[in-house]
Amino acid sequence: MKKIAKIIFLLLFTALVFVACEKEDSPEVKDNSLIIVQTRGTNYGIVSPKTGDLLNEVTPQIESLNAVALGYHSTKALVISKAEAGNFIKSIFSCDRETGDNLFQITSKQDWDVMFFDGSPVGPQIVFSAQNVSQLSDDNIHKINEDGSGYMRLSSPNEAVDCLGIACKIWSAYDPAWSPNASKIAFDIHLREIVEQHPHNSICIMNSDGSNKQVLFDENVEEAQYSDICFTQDGQFIVFLQGLANSTKAKVLHINSKTIIDITGQLTVEGLAPTDLWTSPNENKIIFNKYEPGGGDLYVIDFKIEGDQFHIDGSYRELSSSTKSTRGLGYGGPDWQLWPVTTQ
Repeated sequence: MKKIAKIIFLLLFTALVFVACEKEDSPEVKDNSLIIVQTRGTNYGIVSPKTGDLLNEVTPQIESLNAVALGYHSTKALVISKAEAGNFIKSIFSCDRETGDNLFQITSKQDWDVMFFDGSPVGPQIVFSAQNVSQLSDDNIHKINEDGSGYMRLSSPNEAVDCLGIACKIWSAYDPAWSPNASKIAFDIHLREIVEQHPHNSICIMNSDGSNKQVLFDENVEEAQYSDICFTQDGQFIVFLQGLANSTKAKVLHINSKTIIDITGQLTVEGLAPTDLWTSPNENKIIFNKYEPGGGDLYVIDFKIEGDQFHIDGSYRELSSSTKSTRGLGYGGPDWQLWPVTTQ
């Protein structure tokens, strides 16, 4: 009898310990990510990925708001803005995410007119594409630390690149995006064939130090432009928009096999093409806007990855819209980044 009672006591004790551990660990499995969006004027908003609620709208003291992103651990908002009134050259600034305070200019208007950027998911670094202010034909990729140190050029005009067996040189490079572990950078590259001088855009990938540039996708269509390039959380696929003369396509590229999947139909809302794509850093989800002035509503769609296969899972749904805000705000140009996990 005593033996049975002892066994029952041990079972109850084990169950209590298991429940206690579950409760203690539960905060660590919550979604530790945030979405930043352009709202109106020079304002940006912070949106909950789970509810779509506008958590905060911030007005940093900047001259314009051309693009937004979240910095490392999302403590800082990163913005591209005109460096000063009456000057069309754009620089990268950072500010406190929740208040817009402590505005800091990261890049110099004397050196670079910045167009696109992305904050690293693993450290306080930014990769950006910019035009050399003193040499307007130089549109290329660079990286820099969030405190303005550690500048490094990653691509250069006339740099030789093998474009799927065709000898080419870089004309310009745009729209860089970090891989999930920040070991790679994908970007849109404008190439010229060395022999025929035929210009065309491609999707390229390189190491984070600029070495080992490899063209992943090239349809050899002169008017094609690639944008909103981003990785899935496992680093296997790149999601992007392909802009053609009369249409916009949403596509997915498997990096190893280089196979392409067209997902435009699943992301078309009320007959309007998708725009402003971004992927979740810790879930199989894509957020996007439909193509309309002002950014409009924010939509999300799930996908599945099985081996080297990518499948859209279900239909898109509205994540956030003007109905989520008492001021009727539109949500444009989203970026989705991690913040630190806490045990509180």
